[in-house]
Amino acid sequence: MKNRKIYFFFIALCVLQLFYLLYHRSDFKFDILKISFDKNSGRSYAVSSEVIESNNILVNSKIKNFNLSKKLKNDTYFYQRFVEFNYPIRLK
Repeated sequence: MKNRKIYFFFIALCVLQLFYLLYHRSDFKFDILKISFDKNSGRSYAVSSEVIESNNILVNSKIKNFNLSKKLKNDTYFYQRFVEFNYPIRLK
């Protein structure tokens, strides 16, 4: 019986430690898990608001191909995210 109590204590301690790691150490967000199957969920966590706005403009305007200015192409972070996020719409 004593071994069983110790075993239960260690299991409970491990579960509590797991919750501690998820919420305080790894920046785990339960909101992302709750909305994971919704359309366009998690977009704001993945890319910047400028990239999301550009996607909305391209989709609403029904543009099939686009091109970017040299200034935007020189910003490597924006350029990569923009091209990847707007994938079905192709870069000329």
